[in-house]
Amino acid sequence: MMIGLKGKLINWSHSTLFLAGRILVANHVLLASLWYLAACWNPNPRMCCHVKGVIRNFIWGGKDAPTHAKVKWDTLALPIALGGLAIIDPKSQSEALLA
Repeated sequence: MMIGLKGKLINWSHSTLFLAGRILVANHVLLASLWYLAACWNPNPRMCCHVKGVIRNFIWGGKDAPTHAKVKWDTLALPIALGGLAIIDPKSQSEALLA
């Protein structure tokens, strides 16, 4: 699964995207493959942490290389109206899909 996520990331990292575009790609392309699996399988906390890191690096740097996060993950996951960027949290989403 992580290989597929990184393959998609490589394809999108060559595109020139602003922050809003990288957020859309993260939510609707990169994380979509995780939701497909999370509907029947609960990813372990280590995997969720790794996915968060990959997504965080893509959002702030546009690539897979480690990047200093400018905002905490909990703030990123807040709705836009509350000052967040509406990034879907992998752990919360997988719990909701399994409920």
